[in-house]
Amino acid sequence: MDNANLYEHFDWSQLNYQSIIPKIKKILEIIPKDTTTILDVGCGDGKITNILNEHYDVTAVDRSKSALSYVKSKKIIASADNIPVEDSSFDMVFSSEMLEHLDNDTLLKVIDEFKRITKKYVLITVPNGENPDKLAIKCPKCGFVYNRPNHLQSFTVNDFIKLFAEFRILNSFAFGPKTRYYNKQLLNLKLKYTPAKSWVPYYWISKSNRKTFCPNCEHSFEFPYKFNPFASVIDVTNVIMSPKKPYWLFVLMEKQ
Repeated sequence: MDNANLYEHFDWSQLNYQSIIPKIKKILEIIPKDTTTILDVGCGDGKITNILNEHYDVTAVDRSKSALSYVKSKKIIASADNIPVEDSSFDMVFSSEMLEHLDNDTLLKVIDEFKRITKKYVLITVPNGENPDKLAIKCPKCGFVYNRPNHLQSFTVNDFIKLFAEFRILNSFAFGPKTRYYNKQLLNLKLKYTPAKSWVPYYWISKSNRKTFCPNCEHSFEFPYKFNPFASVIDVTNVIMSPKKPYWLFVLMEKQ
């Protein structure tokens, strides 16, 4: 599945910069002092990139031309699994909230690119062990069920230990606003027996932010919320069983 059109259709101006200011400050704090050049892969609209560019020599990479129009640093239009730069050409490869959007095959190719390009460091932020199925929605046109933010992967520190076996972890921690994920058994019940439009996470999403874009057939639509008693019972049970945890996982690695 190719999601290129998804990001060309995305309204980058709707993103809230204020909500990620603490994250940007934390990123600046943990970048090693001997870092000069950074390749920011999957930079999106450059809200983080443009701040990094005030402190470092940054080159941004993204496949979306519309997203890169907001980026103020040097930039390259390219897919993350095929970046036209030389081996060991940047002190650090940085990627924020990108890896979770990749299918398994693409993920492994992107990791290989990170290893090829970095001289020394890789810094990654991703959602902290999330359940991608929590925000599943069904396209009314083609019937495809997908994660509304288009997250395909879930990560813990152990995943990065395996993916970057040639690197050592210098720092890893969870950070950010507390988020409640889903108990896997309850989530399976919810997926099997209740419609996605009845799930409480969608109740809390404002009507102005309910537009979505199906990555399978490219149908754009607004999803409703409709009360379902069984879904509500499962949601309340999950609140009791699943504590909240910081949303982001930060992992800083060094090539050995």
